[in-house]
Amino acid sequence: MSVEQVFRPAGLAGDCRGSAMLEFAIILPVLLMFVFGCIEIAVIIFLSSSIESAILQASRYGITGETSGGLSRQERVLEIVERNSFGLLDMDVVDLETRVYANFGDIGASEPFTDANDNDAFDPGESFTDVNGNGVWDADIGEAGLGGPSDVVVYRLRYSWGIMTPFIQGVLGQKFPYVSSVAVRNEPF
Repeated sequence: MSVEQVFRPAGLAGDCRGSAMLEFAIILPVLLMFVFGCIEIAVIIFLSSSIESAILQASRYGITGETSGGLSRQERVLEIVERNSFGLLDMDVVDLETRVYANFGDIGASEPFTDANDNDAFDPGESFTDVNGNGVWDADIGEAGLGGPSDVVVYRLRYSWGIMTPFIQGVLGQKFPYVSSVAVRNEPF
């Protein structure tokens, strides 16, 4: 190519050198965002499956009433969750709640109260039946703990996974909340 062709626009019209590099530079950010987004979604799906498996394994242990290895039942349940989540969960921020009920129909039920002002909500001063004997009205009659023989126990694990990909953060937010729960009846140990 001569000097005249370089400085004449007509000489550049047919020159395609470097166009592939320019196209790649335009497409690369979109391609990277897509690839990292797919990886992030795959991690979210894997983590969700791991949490489901972990809470199921923990509840299987919890229903037996067994204590072993010098650990309490609650500590052993947390250990099972940690082991079955493949180290992906930060156990310092895992919220594992266990609530005990007399039967499955009581799950999520509130203590009965007399609705004096007909607003379908408990207000201070209204009379109530203290089912769990703690002296205050509770929106959920379940007691914290792993229960005794033949009790119904709800295991509920809450965890927020930090999203790393900016594009996915824009869609799902900074953190992706997981909630997994299972209700089981303890064995008559």
